[in-house]
Amino acid sequence: MKEPLDNLLDLQREYQRFIQKLAKQNKLTVAEWQLLQRISDGKNSQEILADEMQLDTSTLSRQLSKLTQKEYVSITKVDHPKKVRTRKSYRYRISELGKSVLTQMNSDFDEFGNQVFAQWSLEEKNFLKILINRLTQSMRRVKLN
Repeated sequence: MKEPLDNLLDLQREYQRFIQKLAKQNKLTVAEWQLLQRISDGKNSQEILADEMQLDTSTLSRQLSKLTQKEYVSITKVDHPKKVRTRKSYRYRISELGKSVLTQMNSDFDEFGNQVFAQWSLEEKNFLKILINRLTQSMRRVKLN
């Protein structure tokens, strides 16, 4: 029998592979899906998105450009009346097409969860949540050199 962390690594790979496939079916990457979700939630500037997703601005800019090219997101330049900032500022808004793609992706993801846990009792699911939360806290306490 494998050790718990080995099992988690295997699970993470399977989960990632499935999510990538699901995103691809919806003409997205996983990063684009996460970005669309945040824009839909009202996080609409590069500064906010970079902080929220812990990305550097060049990576974020490339991802936003792809979403704009796919017409999932629209971009608006923000004018600063007093020219407080030296860099250009933009606001991003999810388009109707982007909303449709995001809704479908989220629906597919929810269906995946329903299928995975179809045979699980509520008690089992709650116990798993407790264990995952405990594991997450334990991992955060570990300091790497």
